Amino acid sequence: MRIAITGATGFVGQHLCPALIEAGHEVIALVRAKPGRDLGATGARLGGAEARAYDGFNLASTRAAIEGADGVVNLAGENILGGRWTEAFLAACRRSRVETTAVLIEAMAGLDVSPRVLVSASAIGWYGAREATEAVTEASDVGDDPLAEICTAWEAAALPAADAGTRVVRLRLGMVIGKGGGALAKMETPFKFGVGGRLGGGHQMMSWIHIDDVVGLILYALANETLSGPVNATAPTPVSNREFTKAFAKRLRRPAFLPVPGFALRLMLGAGAQVLLTGQRVLPAAAQAAGYAFQHPALEGALADLYPRD
Repeated sequence: MRIAITGATGFVGQHLCPALIEAGHEVIALVRAKPGRDLGATGARLGGAEARAYDGFNLASTRAAIEGADGVVNLAGENILGGRWTEAFLAACRRSRVETTAVLIEAMAGLDVSPRVLVSASAIGWYGAREATEAVTEASDVGDDPLAEICTAWEAAALPAADAGTRVVRLRLGMVIGKGGGALAKMETPFKFGVGGRLGGGHQMMSWIHIDDVVGLILYALANETLSGPVNATAPTPVSNREFTKAFAKRLRRPAFLPVPGFALRLMLGAGAQVLLTGQRVLPAAAQAAGYAFQHPALEGALADLYPRD
């Protein structure tokens, strides 16, 4: 297949592009246009992929960028923890997800031949904060906080692709762990210096997933024609923040005795601290029912893969 990827230079995209190429697919890596950059005209390559510069808010630009694609993977979106949750910051996060997805779907509808499949990113923030004992699956109800509202609009923007016969998979990403990016990139330094610790009380659930399984699930979703609708991209064994902290510190052979109080997180992130201080026990029911076999189902094995010891 020929796969177009928005957000191709992000953490997930950088792992996905080479995996698709290794699997025999052609990859079109969509890169946000910058002054003086015209990757589409020069035929530049990005890690073995064809890189095309585009403006995700512009219909004509987006349509030209995805021309000829059999499938589309939509990963575009600003980091939800990239700043304090002011009205302006949340509006920018929403726009980077919802508006670009809406433009992408309109661009797909204007092609002579619609892509066969769309894998569009979402997040488990769709479910809102949950009690640690509550098991959450794709059948659970939507949450009612600002992040849930963004995720709801994000997914709704992708749904009209089905009207043109495109199979739509809404990938609800959990906390992605991997080297060089994601959650561990921010956690690693303080832990290595022995000043890591739990967040708040540490009882909140962390529904994590290894980057290899995010990539694996996307490849599986592209190939498996029976898979559609919401799919939780989380490992089958969520853990509490306290348990995650203990396992991570143990793997790094470092102490973890300095908890980060909730008020400190609220000072830094405002209402965004809720993402770190609350959680959900999210289970990948749809992926498992479809037959996907997780490469790293347990946290200890996932951390051992990412931080091998001599």
